[in-house]
Amino acid sequence: MKYIFTLLSIFFSLNLLSQNSELLNELDLVLSNKKEYSLKKEAKLDSLKLEVEKINTLGKGWERYQILLQIADEYARYKFDSAFNYSKQAIDLAYQINNANAIAYTKSKFGHLLVSVGLHKEAIDTLNSVITSHLKNEQLQDYYGYKVRAYYDLADYINDEYYAPSYRKMARSNVDSLLKYKQSETTKPVMTKAIRFLAEYQLDSAAYYYNYTLKNYHTTLHDEAMIHSCLGFINIEQGNTNEGRDHLIKSVIADVQTATKEAISLIVLANYFYNHNDLERAYRYILKAKEDALFFGSKQRLLQVSEVLPKIEGATLLATEKSKEKATRILWVLAVVAFVVIVLLMIVYRQLFDLQKIWAVINNQNKELKQLNTELQEVNKIKEKYIGHFFNTSSTYINKLETISKSLNTVLVSNNTQNLKSILRSISPKKERDQLFHNFDEIFLSLFPSFIEEVDKMLDADKKYTLKPGQILNTELRILAIIRLGIIENETMSQVLGVSINTIYTYKTKAQNRSSLSTELFFERLNQIKSV
Repeated sequence: MKYIFTLLSIFFSLNLLSQNSELLNELDLVLSNKKEYSLKKEAKLDSLKLEVEKINTLGKGWERYQILLQIADEYARYKFDSAFNYSKQAIDLAYQINNANAIAYTKSKFGHLLVSVGLHKEAIDTLNSVITSHLKNEQLQDYYGYKVRAYYDLADYINDEYYAPSYRKMARSNVDSLLKYKQSETTKPVMTKAIRFLAEYQLDSAAYYYNYTLKNYHTTLHDEAMIHSCLGFINIEQGNTNEGRDHLIKSVIADVQTATKEAISLIVLANYFYNHNDLERAYRYILKAKEDALFFGSKQRLLQVSEVLPKIEGATLLATEKSKEKATRILWVLAVVAFVVIVLLMIVYRQLFDLQKIWAVINNQNKELKQLNTELQEVNKIKEKYIGHFFNTSSTYINKLETISKSLNTVLVSNNTQNLKSILRSISPKKERDQLFHNFDEIFLSLFPSFIEEVDKMLDADKKYTLKPGQILNTELRILAIIRLGIIENETMSQVLGVSINTIYTYKTKAQNRSSLSTELFFERLNQIKSV
């Protein structure tokens, strides 16, 4: 059972991490498209301004007033200077058309605008100057809501033991007034209750009303931004940091989508990531919060940013310095490693260079061995052929000698000189030598079938050999054949061929003169002729 609970806890933890990751990704996506939301806001404002310019004729003051008030509302959370300017125009026009309700309502909204930039005294003076009897019931709900925020914000700003309690007491009395005029379909009464409990640090009660509002009312994106911002604060205060962070993220997303520049959620979220050592996000978010505060023109928000930004910048600089020191240490280590590697590479290169030399020698020796093997194989073939021929020839001559010996014995016994002459006539050294050369030629060409063609390739075109009918090799080719077999001594060749040394030299010279090749190249090419 214990293992099942462990597995379930791991599953829910992983699921929570996945949701957090999705929320952060959504936030970063929304922030990357922040400019587009601002452009939509600007486009809407430009459209309203064009309508104001069109309504310039007398008798249309009310229509002009309504559009000016709408422009002021659009600017209220976007850009203070413009909101201030259009609110003043709307108030002036309300006086011009002498509409008491418009004057009271516009002044109450103007007081609320002043609260957003921290002009608490001016805001309360403006709200107190409103003649409440000129407001409708649904407008009174908003009016008292504005006063609630004004007094609670002033109490938080002063935050002392003397004035702050009295301002909180006045805020509570305005909550009671608001509840007298509450509109059942609106979120204002419920959210005002939540604000009261939050201001009194009754966090559970505040969280209940905020969650109740989300579940039971149709809320705008701006309402959701406010609710999630407060729920984020409550959860973080109660130690539910993950839930608190998620509420803050949702609040920031809603603020960006409504192009709200007067917001605190991004500042709080940046501070959250600072406290949780995610300095990259903290620094990125606080810079965006500063950008919004500068754009909106709120000294109060800039003051809040200035409380968070320095410590984030300091931590970021410290982390950067540590990273630089770490990077420096790593660079030194890498430099040492690189030096060692270079030394090792030089040693290895030297060894490889020596090995290449050795391999070159081995390759040359292998080539020489291959060449020697080829030559040995060729020599073996030649030996096999000519040893076989030697034994055949020797056997033939032994048989002939045996026959002659018997014939001579018979002649000697019979003393028949006529038979002796006949026997001597049957012996022909020239015929035997010609037969020897014929056999030599046949065996040689069986070993070197392309010999004549290869020799002709070395000769000049008009000096190639032409053999007589029935002739296998002539004397010159035979001498070249003997040289190809490795017999180069003129004396040996003269004995084999039965001619003088001068004759051998003459034939060799004639053969060489048939070619334009040098003597060395001629005999080198001759010895390169391959056997079968």
